[in-house]
Amino acid sequence: MSSVELRPATRADVDALIAEPLPFRIKAWAAEHDGKLLGIGGLAFPPSGAVMAFVHVAPGAHRFKVAFHRAGLMAMAEAKRMGLRRVVATAESEHPRATAWLARLGFAPELVDGVTVWIWKGGA
Repeated sequence: MSSVELRPATRADVDALIAEPLPFRIKAWAAEHDGKLLGIGGLAFPPSGAVMAFVHVAPGAHRFKVAFHRAGLMAMAEAKRMGLRRVVATAESEHPRATAWLARLGFAPELVDGVTVWIWKGGA
């Protein structure tokens, strides 16, 4: 079995997994296996000034958990390298392991306006 390649995401990768144009800038990586796009994820920079972590997984790609974790670690290392102090994420309720994964990446839950969000705090 060949390994999963992690590489910078291209516009074509984004278009393949997200049905509408993005209204803000992202810094993302793609996971690819045998030429097939498994997913993209990274950091999003909406106009609000918040920085958000995101992942979009292609159907059937959830079995590549180790590769997605490696990609998540890459994204958080990049956030640290960029000097980001706070990154926000949400956990999808249909994926029961999402909260455990966010915790492994260094996120902690916080209640904001009655909604649980996950916050990663970088070093000072």
